[in-house]
Amino acid sequence: MLANLLLILGCAVISIALRGTGSPFWFRVGNLCVIATSFLVGWRLTGNKTIGALCASSWLLFPWIDIVTRVRNMQMPSERPLRPQAPPGPTRFPMLSEITEEMEAEGFEHLQDAGWDTDEQRQFVRLCIHPTLQIRATINLVESPEVSFYYITLSSRSADGTLWLTWNYPFSSSLKPSPNWRIQRLRGAHGFLELNQAHLDWMHRLNAGTLVAVEPDPEKLIAEIEHELQSQLDHNLACGVLTSGDPGLVRYSWRGCFFLWTQFLRDLLRA
Repeated sequence: MLANLLLILGCAVISIALRGTGSPFWFRVGNLCVIATSFLVGWRLTGNKTIGALCASSWLLFPWIDIVTRVRNMQMPSERPLRPQAPPGPTRFPMLSEITEEMEAEGFEHLQDAGWDTDEQRQFVRLCIHPTLQIRATINLVESPEVSFYYITLSSRSADGTLWLTWNYPFSSSLKPSPNWRIQRLRGAHGFLELNQAHLDWMHRLNAGTLVAVEPDPEKLIAEIEHELQSQLDHNLACGVLTSGDPGLVRYSWRGCFFLWTQFLRDLLRA
């Protein structure tokens, strides 16, 4: 028994060490070691490999249970109008001022603070533009009963309508992107300066062509973002990820539930 406990403990320590290296590859290996540790717990402590397999598969099945029992029954507004909103205080969002100062030092202009609230989630958005580089930037704070996090986006639009989006959103997207979106996702604790340089390098590398001028009018900029969000929602309704719910509301279809589960698996197996 002592040997089994030491084996389980050793695998658990290796899992924690690999996940803390900062390397995306070793983070993924660490995630697999977590699953292996669960298998060892079930197998070595009971002597039954079937129980070990059930323990390991629980990492994959528990999210599916939550999706089917909770998320499947959630309904979301079919429209999300952005409204002017006072910025959150330093207690809710201590990094807001620092990130804004970094943006302004790089030539970005702060245009508007806005956001939207639903029963399940509250989101704050600070809108900034760089008028000469034709880049739109947003600082986003997402708050829900389960989790609170922030992320940064930088986007440019080419003359053919393609939206080039660089962000550090920490999770796989819960909706499919619109067909004309191209997304560069940088995971981890990337600050604004690194994201900005990555976006500029991406535009240069892909030769995105003539970029459309960013809209300096706050109301028109908000309307542009609302149109993009609505186009994403319409795309997910068209491809079956979402389905109509009560009047003015949408919810995930069974196909959408499976999509969310595969997104969870992607997050589990990559950093």
